[in-house]
Amino acid sequence: MNYYEEQFQEKFHYPIETNVTKTLIIASTVRSGSHMLGHALHQTGAFGFPLEYVNEKNLERWKSIFNTRALDDTLAQIQKHRTSPNGVFGIKIHYSHLRQLGGFDGLKKLFVNPSFIWLTREDIIAQAVSLSIAKQTGAWISQQNVENEDVTYDAKQIDEGVRRIIFENASWQYALNASASHFLHVNFTDVKNNTASIIRNIADFMQVDIDTSNLPHKPVTKKQSKHINQLWIEKFQKQFDGRTQLISLNNESFFHKLSRKFS
Repeated sequence: MNYYEEQFQEKFHYPIETNVTKTLIIASTVRSGSHMLGHALHQTGAFGFPLEYVNEKNLERWKSIFNTRALDDTLAQIQKHRTSPNGVFGIKIHYSHLRQLGGFDGLKKLFVNPSFIWLTREDIIAQAVSLSIAKQTGAWISQQNVENEDVTYDAKQIDEGVRRIIFENASWQYALNASASHFLHVNFTDVKNNTASIIRNIADFMQVDIDTSNLPHKPVTKKQSKHINQLWIEKFQKQFDGRTQLISLNNESFFHKLSRKFS
């Protein structure tokens, strides 16, 4: 596992233990810009440090650090150290994580007073291409080492990524609306281009006071995409065949298959 090692360091713990009064949950999909948003929110000092704590591999590492076994106990320890002084704890949740959390109901029961920031990316093809490259290189964020420099265009892998992203976005949208959850829809492009404005919107939405002098005015993480991303996007779009089987609302087996594959 190619960890983002910095996430486990004690330098990111808050010095004073604070009880959680509000939880910010970034409801996301892979390669949607959630890492960028989480770091920008962390810089304000008002939203904890929203990281991918329940990623299966990360969670095992946290259990080892805190000498815990149960999910509840591990999350309690994480919240103990990563809740900002104003009582806000932040976390990133990909839709694929819900299975190990007991589904959407289980997710809401795990966290105090949750507010959801539903993050999507308009250019789904670009997102799927980014996913394909990350799978091949092993580098999911800029701080990770590249395990494999050689990447190969794989139309099938990109197509599966597109379908996965559409399915998971729709699943988040359905769950958040059907459950009457408190959520705000945020777009990746706005996070990248209007970072400070988006964070102000999130603060207003959650009724959290922020020090405007701490607001980042541009992303605090590095861009990963390269020239090859655009080449693959164009190649995939040229190869699209509208005669092939598209996503169908009536094809229940297709959605069940996707759910099993990506959960």
